[in-house]
Amino acid sequence: MKKRLMLIALLLAAVLLLSACSSATENNNTQTNNTAVGQVAPMNNTAANNAAANAAAAAKEEEDKLLTSSLYDANGNRIYAGATPVPIDPVDLPTATPKPELTFTYDWYTASKLGISFRSAVGYTVSDGLSDTYILTEPAIAVRDNYPCTISLTVTAITKNHNVADVKTDLANFLQNEGRQYETWQTWTAESRSLMDGKGYYNNYRGVLADGTVVRGRVHMAIISDNQLLTLHISCPGGYNSSYMKIYDQIRSSIQPVKK
Repeated sequence: MKKRLMLIALLLAAVLLLSACSSATENNNTQTNNTAVGQVAPMNNTAANNAAANAAAAAKEEEDKLLTSSLYDANGNRIYAGATPVPIDPVDLPTATPKPELTFTYDWYTASKLGISFRSAVGYTVSDGLSDTYILTEPAIAVRDNYPCTISLTVTAITKNHNVADVKTDLANFLQNEGRQYETWQTWTAESRSLMDGKGYYNNYRGVLADGTVVRGRVHMAIISDNQLLTLHISCPGGYNSSYMKIYDQIRSSIQPVKK
């Protein structure tokens, strides 16, 4: 009887032990499931981080674009914040003070070696030591912007086959050589124009010397006979170019062969 009771007791203990183990397993599974519901799988967590990083980068890019665009106006001019006024329109920008227009008194000059005469501004120093060149230099008292106006007329021999197209090439070569003395050099487009009834070309230029002096000028070449090329060159301080071109106009309109 005692053995039988002991066997029953052992069976009950075994049942209780199995029941306890089953409950512990269920509790562990429940905790695991609850934890899984509140967590993101490692792969999903990486995707979420990437999405957040991309969104932040996009926002930063838009912010940079907004900042950059606010630094420049529609014309690409830099805008500065603060008390300094910002020019809104080109009209508001400072402009250089225009130079006053000059007036000249004219009289006749005769370049005997070249066989020509013309009207030009009075008081200029004459240099005619060369057989083919006649030079007028503005007097020191009248010099402006540290650069004297200089006028030269040159007559050179050419062949009978030399035509107006060749004159255009001569003009380009002359300007190329003239430009070598300047730090910066600019020429315009050569235009056809007569000089002393001969066909030819002229062109304008602008140069800046090493000391910053701005020089403007015009070179005009024309065939004046079957074997002569006339070159008229005037250079002047750049700020007074329009005034000194009146001298060029006076010379061109009056130049003529010396009457024998």
